[in-house]
Amino acid sequence: MSNLSTSALILKELVKPDSIIETHISYVMLTKDYVYKLKKSVDFGFLDFKLSTKRKVYCILEKELNERFSRGIYEEVLKIARKGKDFVLVPYYNTLVAVDYVLKMKRIPEENFLSAKIKKKLVDKEYMFKIGHHIGNLFKGINTDAENAKDNGSFETIYKNCNENFVQTEEFTDKYIKSDIYGFVKQKTMQFLEKNRELFERRLNQRYIIDGHGDLRLEHIYEDENGIGLVDCIEFNKRFRYNDVISDFAFLLMELDQAGEIELSDACLEGFLRIYDDADTLRLLNFYKCYRAYVRVKIACFMLEGLDKDSEAYNEEVKKLNRLIDLSVCYALNMDTPKCLIYYGLMGSGKSKNSKFLNEKLPSFRINTDEFRKLYFNKKLEEKVLEDFNKGIYSYENSLKIYSEIGKKVAEKLKIGRMAIIDGSFSKRDYLRCVKEEINIEPLKIKCEADENVILERLEERKHKNTITDGRPELYFKQKESFEDIGYDCLLNTTSELKDNFAKTLAFLINNEK
Repeated sequence: MSNLSTSALILKELVKPDSIIETHISYVMLTKDYVYKLKKSVDFGFLDFKLSTKRKVYCILEKELNERFSRGIYEEVLKIARKGKDFVLVPYYNTLVAVDYVLKMKRIPEENFLSAKIKKKLVDKEYMFKIGHHIGNLFKGINTDAENAKDNGSFETIYKNCNENFVQTEEFTDKYIKSDIYGFVKQKTMQFLEKNRELFERRLNQRYIIDGHGDLRLEHIYEDENGIGLVDCIEFNKRFRYNDVISDFAFLLMELDQAGEIELSDACLEGFLRIYDDADTLRLLNFYKCYRAYVRVKIACFMLEGLDKDSEAYNEEVKKLNRLIDLSVCYALNMDTPKCLIYYGLMGSGKSKNSKFLNEKLPSFRINTDEFRKLYFNKKLEEKVLEDFNKGIYSYENSLKIYSEIGKKVAEKLKIGRMAIIDGSFSKRDYLRCVKEEINIEPLKIKCEADENVILERLEERKHKNTITDGRPELYFKQKESFEDIGYDCLLNTTSELKDNFAKTLAFLINNEK
């Protein structure tokens, strides 16, 4: 923490905080029951707190704006004033001469915040649906001045915001961001804007641009005795606060994706879509997810510039940056049309390991045919089903059902903009047909192969492990003999490193978009 300012030292003496959190724009002092927020005397261009009169205005505005989203949290605006030889905290309208201004809030227990609940695995899809639905209702009830919406949420402003991100990160290409990745995300973003100007103008005219929150993150959502609430709405810049409803909400979804909570993210979206169920909202989803992720990429780059390369903080920030870059790329890939990837090949060919690796890197929905089949037929996942080849639950007729049902599941995810991955043998062309009939798009087919001796070794090893798959050496040759190749778009040798195969797949996906 840097040296406290004079006002911060006075406030510290007055409120005796248990701890102090410092950000680039404020000091936040925490006592047992209250939080006292003191804005710094700074001017960063996008915010100007240089004068105490401005800090007063923004304290009042912050309270008013956040009271739209929370109850009983934002208590009052105070001022630090001199009284004789002492300093006191009094209401901001008191006639004593002000030294500075402070926003007083009720302290919310850490465990009440959504970020803490997610980390402790205390949240399920039903709860996230409720969160999304509640935020949708909050946004729907906001009164927004049309002129302010036009000034701060027009197509020109959105274009400026996006372009500004790329201008400000260009210097970091091949330092923190690979130049081809930078170029791809920029190209997809700017092309989407240029092709969809009418869509963005329609959103403004139909009043989807609202005086919203602007910083809707997991750590800014809580629940207490008054229900679900939001805190820390942006008060200092209308350009950051006036957004399309799905842009504001996409920040939250992106953070859930970043945490690897794909199912919770989709459940939250489903709740929001009960309020905003129009086609244009979904059309813009991956564009705004990409925008939000790339803003965080930019911030991470700025953070790295100020850190020691040998520090733990630097390494942690690099990990965060790389995750955000992966998210940005995934959203860019799915910006125009959500993708369905099929990882296919003979049993033991390495489909699952490679599809899992991509699924962990890129926020996507993955479904494995063996796992789905066992659940569909009420089998335990690790229960060995030693059927003869193409018999029982693995018969041709049952496989047609399985692939059709999987197609339906994938179609649901594609509908909400989520990239989907199917991991299965697809040993008959009819299985591909069943999937395609449900998803109504052309999937991208990634074939996995390996030397036959390697495959047989893998299958032999599986016989002694608890695995979901029932593939075994004696079935391999029968499958190989009857296998109908569905035709690949990308071929992987799965004896290669997982990271190398991911890089090859990603390069294929990016080139496929050009």
